[in-house]
Amino acid sequence: MTIGYAVHPWGYYLTAFVGLNLLQSAFTNWCPAMSLFRALGLKEQRCSKGMSVHQGVHLIAGVLVLATLGAVFIASAPQQILVITALIGLSLVQSSFTGWCPAIFMSKMLGFHRPDVKG
Repeated sequence: MTIGYAVHPWGYYLTAFVGLNLLQSAFTNWCPAMSLFRALGLKEQRCSKGMSVHQGVHLIAGVLVLATLGAVFIASAPQQILVITALIGLSLVQSSFTGWCPAIFMSKMLGFHRPDVKG
């Protein structure tokens, strides 16, 4: 979002690309970042039944990012609401350091399963 605001409006396409990848990865369990993380040796968690919490996070974050961009560029909402995409990004970054993420809390409340919980 900052690239689109500060550098060039085409930077919003990058934000849309990230949002689309978050959304599709919730269903396909693959995105370009996953390939990078696997190459770096990060562990992968799978869920045997239903969507995992992490898939729920991708679903929630992807929908919110795309809805925000759509509101601004399709429905002509004020650009100030793009701060929502920045907050989503900051939330995802801080969760990698703190272990707490609002979207994880929401996805658990919506019934997504943790990979290590059976049934």
